[in-house]
Amino acid sequence: MAKISTFGMNAAFQLGFERIADVRGITSVVSLFKNSMILSGIYLQIRPDKTAYIGKTNNMPARFEQHLARGVVIEELAFMPVLAKYVDEKEKQLIALAEKKGIPLDNLALRERHLENRKNLKSILNDSELNDWLNPQEKSTGSGLRLQTYHGMHPGLRHQLDLARAHPVWPQIFPAAKYFVQHIIPKPKETYDDFWSACAYTRKIEETFSSVIRVHAGSLTLLNLGSYRVAPFEPWGWIDCKKDDLMATGYTLNRLKTDFPYANIIDEDNFVRIGTSTRLLLTVIEKLKKPLRQTTLTAMNNALLQKGNLALECLLCY
Repeated sequence: MAKISTFGMNAAFQLGFERIADVRGITSVVSLFKNSMILSGIYLQIRPDKTAYIGKTNNMPARFEQHLARGVVIEELAFMPVLAKYVDEKEKQLIALAEKKGIPLDNLALRERHLENRKNLKSILNDSELNDWLNPQEKSTGSGLRLQTYHGMHPGLRHQLDLARAHPVWPQIFPAAKYFVQHIIPKPKETYDDFWSACAYTRKIEETFSSVIRVHAGSLTLLNLGSYRVAPFEPWGWIDCKKDDLMATGYTLNRLKTDFPYANIIDEDNFVRIGTSTRLLLTVIEKLKKPLRQTTLTAMNNALLQKGNLALECLLCY
């Protein structure tokens, strides 16, 4: 075994530990405690960066293995037997003593610092917000809900989503679709699959435009994102908005062409279709937020004709 470091010996001595052992490369300290009557107490770890860690335990050998399992590198270890009912108080005393002696500690969460400018967590999280965070209930967001939905879907729908995510324009169009869903559709988490839907990838190679993500409400396709066959790596998309909703907010065809010179404006009976690159489409969506929301709301009041891909809808909502 290597020689005990000067730092380790001094830290152990100043904190009242009788001895310190070299535990480099050791995966178990059971042999060091085979004659011990008490396995509870306070321990001192010396770590590679010459910092100390003070902790408490009711079973020192088990606690040592837990630290190793979390990837902690321990070079030296000292132990002070303490009855279990006293370990909390003793740990606080030794941490305070280590601070007083100037021993650098890794116990950042336990160090008793009294800084005047320290923020109070309650000034950031009020009681209601904290309660919501601690009790998420059914608000299981992110990958957990998406994966659960994904594995519960029909294999064909899973395959469609996998193909969509493998498409070269997916990294550019997915953020745009997510922005649209979260800013244009009312309460998307509560309304998806009943009032609006999202479909992934249609393999119609003969079509000029290949859809990768489509968002529907009622019988209307609100958003279509993908790429043209002649430029498969260039993300493109279009939105449909009712002409009356645009006119109500002051957007005539001439104004649309003036405000969005980079977009293709198509007059289609009661709707106006606006197409451009996905990057620029975000600007269009933001500026036309009010008429797009009105068109979407009207469409959502009609029966949803196109069921979608539940996993994709979860991805877009959260």
